[in-house]
Amino acid sequence: MKGGLMQGRVRVASLVITDMLCVFFAWAATVVAYWCLGFGDYDPAEYVRFWPVALLFVVFNMLVRLYHGNVVYPSLPLGPVEEFRRLVASSVTVHLIVMAFLGFSRQQEEVSRFVLIASGLLLAGLSQPFRDVARWAMKRFGIGSIPCFIVGSGDLARQIVQECENSAFLGCRVVGSFDDGGKSIPGVERLGGLRDVVRMGRAMDVKRLLACYDERLLKEQLTTLVRHFQFIDYFPTRRAFPVIGSRLVAVGGFGGIELVNQSCMKALRWEKVAMDFLLSVAAIFVCLPLFILIPVLIKLTSRGPVFYRHHRLGKDGRPIKIWKFRSMYMDAEERLATILENDPAARAEWEENFKLKNDPRITPFGRFLRKTSLDEIPQLFNVFLGEMAIVGPRPIVEDEVKYYGGRYELFSRVKPGITGLWQVSGRSDTGYDRRVSLDCYYVLNWNPWMDLWVITRTVSCVLLMRGAH
Repeated sequence: MKGGLMQGRVRVASLVITDMLCVFFAWAATVVAYWCLGFGDYDPAEYVRFWPVALLFVVFNMLVRLYHGNVVYPSLPLGPVEEFRRLVASSVTVHLIVMAFLGFSRQQEEVSRFVLIASGLLLAGLSQPFRDVARWAMKRFGIGSIPCFIVGSGDLARQIVQECENSAFLGCRVVGSFDDGGKSIPGVERLGGLRDVVRMGRAMDVKRLLACYDERLLKEQLTTLVRHFQFIDYFPTRRAFPVIGSRLVAVGGFGGIELVNQSCMKALRWEKVAMDFLLSVAAIFVCLPLFILIPVLIKLTSRGPVFYRHHRLGKDGRPIKIWKFRSMYMDAEERLATILENDPAARAEWEENFKLKNDPRITPFGRFLRKTSLDEIPQLFNVFLGEMAIVGPRPIVEDEVKYYGGRYELFSRVKPGITGLWQVSGRSDTGYDRRVSLDCYYVLNWNPWMDLWVITRTVSCVLLMRGAH
C-alpha cells in the first residue's frame, strides 16, 4: 500500500481505536464509581457479565460515527467545534440506541440507569480529550501524518503551512509547494509551477492538495487537478467571512456558500444570556469556599486590598468595571517602569504583547492565582450582572482600541468573556495580533456549540496550567 494512503488509514484507525478505548473507559469508570458510592448491590466484577452491553456501545458508536464515511472521521477535520458537536451527538445517539435495545429485550432493570446515563455523559465529555491525546501522540512519534502539496506562496499559504506544522489536530504535513511566480514558502521545498503538480503528485504519492491560489489562475488547471488528486481543499484568498454555520448551496449548476450570522438570531442570543446566568449562579455557588479562602491567603502574603478593580470596554464600547483577586504588589507600576527602563528585552516584549512572562509586579501567591486563573473568578459576578459573558472576546482597555483598527466595530458587538478562544489557544503565549484575530473569529463564528467547546477546553487548560503567566 502506498505511503500517502497508508498514513491516512493509520490516522483514521488510530482515532477509531481511541474512541473504542474511550467507550470502555467511560463504561468501566461509571460502574466502579456506582459501586464505590454504595448505590449498587453488585460487586464491580459481577458487571463483567454485562460485557455485551459495553460491546453494544462500541458497535453502535462505530456505526454512528462511520455513517457515510465522514460523519466523525472526515478526510480533513472540519474544525474542533464541529468535531465536538458531532462527538456529543454520536454519544447521545449511541446511548439512546442502547437504552432502547435493553428496553425491547427486557433487560433494562438489570442494568442501572445511573450507569447508562452517567457513562453517556462521561463519554460525551471525554471523547475530545481522548482524541487530543491520540493526535498529540501521532504528531510526537511521526505517524498518521498525511502528506500534501500546497499551491500558492502568499500570506495565506504561509499561514496554512504554519498551522499544519504546529497543529496536531490537522494531521497534515506539507511536503512541497508550487507557484508559477517562482516564489517559495519558508521551510517548504518549491517543486515547480502549477503545471508540475500532477507529475509530482504521482511521483511522491500525494493525494491531497491545498490550494491558496488566485481563482482566475487556478480554474484553468482545476479540471486536470480534480482527476488526479483524491482531495483538493480550496482556501479563498479573501477569508473575512464566517466558517462555522456556513454551508454549500447550489442554484442550478452554480455552487456557492451560504453565510449564516448566528448572532442575529434572537432565540440563540437569549439562549446565551440564559446559559450565562445559570452557569454564573452555579459557579458562584461552587466557588464559595474559594471566595473565603483566597482573600485570607492574599492578606497573609502581601499588603493591600483583596480585590483589584479595573475599567474595561464592554458591549458597544460601554465602560464596565471588572473585578479580580489582587495578584500584584501595591507598587506594581513603579516596578514595571523600572524594569522597562533598564531591560531592553523586557521593554520589547511589553511593547509587542502588553505582557511579561516574568512580570516583577506579581506576588508569589498572585503568580499561583494567575497560573490557575483563580484570580478571575470574581468576574462571575460581572456575568451575573449581565456586564460580561462566560465565553467571549477578552476585555480590553480603551488604549487598545487603536490596535483593532476597523475590526473594533465587529469586536464590540458582543460582551467580553471570562474565557474565550484566546485563553484556550495559548493565552499569554499568543501574540497580540493573533489575539485580535481570534477575538474577531469568535464574533464571526459564534454559536452555542463553540461556547460549550471553549468551556470544556478551559477546564483542561486550567487543570494543566497551560499558557498562563
